[in-house]
Amino acid sequence: MDQRGRSKIKSSSIKIFVILLLTIIVVSAIGFFILISDQERIKESESEWDEDASFLEGHLRFSYPEVVLRQDTVNIYVKEADFNSINDQWPVLPVNITTFELPFGSKIIDVMVSYSDPEIIKLPAPVAYGSCSIFTKESKHIYSSSNMFPSNHFSYHTGGGLSNGEHTTFVTVRIYPVTYVPMEHNAYFIENISFRVFYEEPVVPLLQDVDRYDLLIISPNAFVKNLDALIDHKNKMGVRTELVTVEEIDQKTRGRDLQEKIKYHIKEEIENAGIDYVLLVGGLDRQSSRWTLPVRYSHVLIREGTQEIIEPRFISDLYYADIYDSEGNFSCWDTNENDVFGEYDAGVIDEMDLYPDVYIGRLPCRNKREVSIIVDKIITYETKTKNSDWFKNILLVSGDHWNDEGHINEGVLIMQKAKEIMDDFNPIELYTTEDTLLLARDIRKAMNKGAGFAYFCGHGGIGAWGIHYPPDASGWAPTLTKLGIISFYRNFYMSFLRNREKLPVTIVGGCNNGQFDVSFMNMIRQGRLSLSPHCWAWHLTIQKKGGSIATIANTGLGTHAMDDADNNGVNDYLEVYDGWLELKLLELYQRQHLDILGENQGETMTSYLHSFLGSGDEMDIKMVQQWQLFGDPTLKIGGY
Repeated sequence: MDQRGRSKIKSSSIKIFVILLLTIIVVSAIGFFILISDQERIKESESEWDEDASFLEGHLRFSYPEVVLRQDTVNIYVKEADFNSINDQWPVLPVNITTFELPFGSKIIDVMVSYSDPEIIKLPAPVAYGSCSIFTKESKHIYSSSNMFPSNHFSYHTGGGLSNGEHTTFVTVRIYPVTYVPMEHNAYFIENISFRVFYEEPVVPLLQDVDRYDLLIISPNAFVKNLDALIDHKNKMGVRTELVTVEEIDQKTRGRDLQEKIKYHIKEEIENAGIDYVLLVGGLDRQSSRWTLPVRYSHVLIREGTQEIIEPRFISDLYYADIYDSEGNFSCWDTNENDVFGEYDAGVIDEMDLYPDVYIGRLPCRNKREVSIIVDKIITYETKTKNSDWFKNILLVSGDHWNDEGHINEGVLIMQKAKEIMDDFNPIELYTTEDTLLLARDIRKAMNKGAGFAYFCGHGGIGAWGIHYPPDASGWAPTLTKLGIISFYRNFYMSFLRNREKLPVTIVGGCNNGQFDVSFMNMIRQGRLSLSPHCWAWHLTIQKKGGSIATIANTGLGTHAMDDADNNGVNDYLEVYDGWLELKLLELYQRQHLDILGENQGETMTSYLHSFLGSGDEMDIKMVQQWQLFGDPTLKIGGY
């Protein structure tokens, strides 16, 4: 209740009693979080700031933790926590998160925090740790340490990006009511915490209120004529669209290389034209190693013991979407200026904001024919899909992911959750079971019926996707025949798809299905041989007689968690990393009606960053960087 409200309260003792009683009930039951604009003071900051300082203030009160012993580990629960943090190898602890939105370009000046004296809780066993692989063990660095984990009860991170189309500075406060000292076998609980975050708004808005057009298409000159029909269609649909060529940008825009020039040009169009969407058209030139529209490789290295192989770099088109940091500065992804971008390895860390400032997609077309195919598909989809019966189908393909001790069929669990979210869609379920073989032709038949969405969740590669059979994640599915010949759903099967205009938006969980730097020339240079002209995700999207209208896939190694480290009755496969992203996209479509594809994907990544970026897990940085949209970011899901 603010000062203005309190001044209106009469002296009636009954009213005072009722107000106090309600306040006590609310605080004791759920805790509270207050954003205020008046000048109630935290003691530590009272003498240091004048009355006109802008600040955010929060107060939280936590219930005493519940410690539950489960076999040889414990879980710690706090009633008011938003969730339990689950990171590979790290202790699982309750966390409370709140994100504030400030005028774009606001600067954090200082942060004042005070909390009650920590209370020591003796633990009967180590705290459970998260796992994203059957190979994962607890972090020896953490579990053999006498240092507190995390190192503080309070932290925050900032970011600059779009929030429902508006450029915003985000401040996310992350509070751990319980921390852990492994070698002491102690947890430290704080009952109360208060904080005040002081900030300055920009004197004048960093971005002017311009609204000249919506969608910027960037393409090599060779594809311009093939894109004319798409530009005309978009303008007719009310999506104001303009095109600039890669060659023009190269000649006229500053930057150390072509990638940075493209990024600076996007920045100029945000500031001068007010664009919200960018469509990159182009990739490798046919089967060569030459780029018609280049990619930026990120170099986030995942700590040892978490993924099966070391992946030194991966493609990230998020580089082109992350234009600004939280203060409105250019987000270059190379703050140490060594021309290696997106570094995150031990002591070498480039500052990366990661929040998208435009909603972006790519059509990595190899030639004019591919441009014409995808343009025709987009126009047909947006003009003919509306009110089609087939659109209300959702294709769900998965099975057993991990050979875990509990023999949980993780893929089926996440598909059941997807079905629950998309509750007015007709589910077409293709699951691996102990009694039934999943065949490649089953996918073809299901796709040919048409679907608004297709969701594949399992394992992947550049030119294949597959999943295991329960109960112990044995074998591979789908196969070509019931004899198990030729495993995986491979690119060449897509040539037999005949769903024509009945095209789904496809989400695929798996490794490298979106690694679109594959070509015959690159394979030869790497000493490998591949018969696939594209990566799996783009090959599905570019099919002339069917396939998908757009596909979202990982350009690098995908990651799903396993087991239920926080013992909340929900498998971690659904709650973090790829699983969280995949389900969130469906949820934003179904529950919040975000039916513009690029906006949906961008808001999904922004939500992910709010929840997980502050943990310090490099896996979370990689998750959003490699989550690639192969499609038109202005695509109206379900058509006009």
